[in-house]
Amino acid sequence: MDIDKGVPEISGEDFKEIFALYTSSTKYARDQIYDVNCIHFFRNEDLAAEYSPSLDKREFAVDAWRAVLYFLHKHGFSAYKDGVVYDLSFSDAFFAE
Repeated sequence: MDIDKGVPEISGEDFKEIFALYTSSTKYARDQIYDVNCIHFFRNEDLAAEYSPSLDKREFAVDAWRAVLYFLHKHGFSAYKDGVVYDLSFSDAFFAE
């Protein structure tokens, strides 16, 4: 991910990583998406393929939130609100053991 003029630019590879994180609810599965020797390596994702989640809307929202927070944390970003910078390392706890 790059930031140009203060606006994040998400690449196709970034979207693959975010999708892989979204579909990885455990730490083990998350670690597999970063293993270049694993079939689940995020760069192997086919974003043109159809995906039909069978989750209720709340589960979908939680999974999406977890994926984006961890993606930002992994790429060195922090959150900023009311003059306070927040470390996003807490997102690691969103993945089950």
